[in-house]
Amino acid sequence: MVGYDEHKQIQLSHSFMSGVFGGIVTRAIVTPLDVLKIRFQLQPGTLAKQLKYTGIIQATRTIWKEEGLFAFWKGHVPAQFLSMIYGGMQFGSFQHFTKIANSMYPHTRDDYTERAFIHFGCGCLSGAVATVTAHPVDVLRTRFAAQKEPKVYRSMVVAAMDMRRTEGMTCFYRGLTPALIQVMPYSGLQFAAYSLLQTLWRKASLTEGSVANFLCGAGAGIVSKCLVYPLDVTKKRLQVQGFSRGTVSEVMQYNSFRHCVITIWSREGATGFYKGLSAAILKSCSTSGLIFFTYELFSDILSKHSW
Repeated sequence: MVGYDEHKQIQLSHSFMSGVFGGIVTRAIVTPLDVLKIRFQLQPGTLAKQLKYTGIIQATRTIWKEEGLFAFWKGHVPAQFLSMIYGGMQFGSFQHFTKIANSMYPHTRDDYTERAFIHFGCGCLSGAVATVTAHPVDVLRTRFAAQKEPKVYRSMVVAAMDMRRTEGMTCFYRGLTPALIQVMPYSGLQFAAYSLLQTLWRKASLTEGSVANFLCGAGAGIVSKCLVYPLDVTKKRLQVQGFSRGTVSEVMQYNSFRHCVITIWSREGATGFYKGLSAAILKSCSTSGLIFFTYELFSDILSKHSW
């Protein structure tokens, strides 16, 4: 059970550690899909002849041919740090917020629709907490995933020092506004959808367990990602500002979040906000399914052993 449950009394530390472990396992598996998604998102053109990557299979072949197998794990180290921080903070704070909500609105415990609304609100808040905490690492991860050969950055320490020296401390929070606007509803929808799908699964008298956790998590990921994807594209475009010397695609210059949205719309149309959607859905489906599956698994293990 994700969130506070008065019958199980899962410790806050267990929720945090389960989120960390879940983030580690999930990130190791889905990093290649994340690299593909970022490459698609950073392309500024609209016509096929202007785009380096035109489809998942074509992009996979191109990256493999030009950069080798390990290119699909570019930025994996900062991505793992991101997943550990984000997963721990998201699930830990969600546990905390749902505990407060349950004490304030005890009547929602037995109504699954009202509980879903509570989970949406708590999910929004937990997503905000996790995003603000992990955003500097997310910027580093995006820079690593976007750079071409030969690499500009060889390590996280070198990247952080170079970015601070050449761009200032504010560069670590570029794209934070669209990140929060994107992540808060995404996280809320993810937790709410997971709660609803779990309830519907039980009402259908289907077998509960790890398979149910994975499938409900995957479904929640698809729904939430489709609704907030344009904001993810905007965030990624802003995060690579000032890094034109090292990226695989042309870097458009944007003055603000608003300017970025207007420019993408005028130059690329509505489809510009959905570049890489197929890779993103595949990644979100896998990520969400795995994170809920591993969270529930590790949460049960920690609770049973009273660690």
